Amino acid sequence: MSIIEYRGEAANLKVLAREIEADQCLSGKCSLALKTLHQDRRDSLRHAQWAEISISVASGLATNVLYDALRALVERARDRGPVDEVSPRLEGGGEDAEGREGGDQ
Repeated sequence: MSIIEYRGEAANLKVLAREIEADQCLSGKCSLALKTLHQDRRDSLRHAQWAEISISVASGLATNVLYDALRALVERARDRGPVDEVSPRLEGGGEDAEGREGGDQ
């Protein structure tokens, strides 16, 4: 299973989650988890609430079309505000880190 995580403003990530759920290509093929974060020290001048969204895609469904659709929605979210990809966590081995986003960046 591929897991992609993004960090950004909570309201923007909630809109992204709704867009993913409404997208015909992504609907039913991705599972989403949204987690609110505590204020980050480096953003002390901002008053926005921060969150992380985890997007899980079953390995058999990880096609270029799926990732292109997801990437397009993330770019729209970036137009609305800051959205950064969270670096892969190495807890689960590291095989997920190599397979993220299809490796065609």
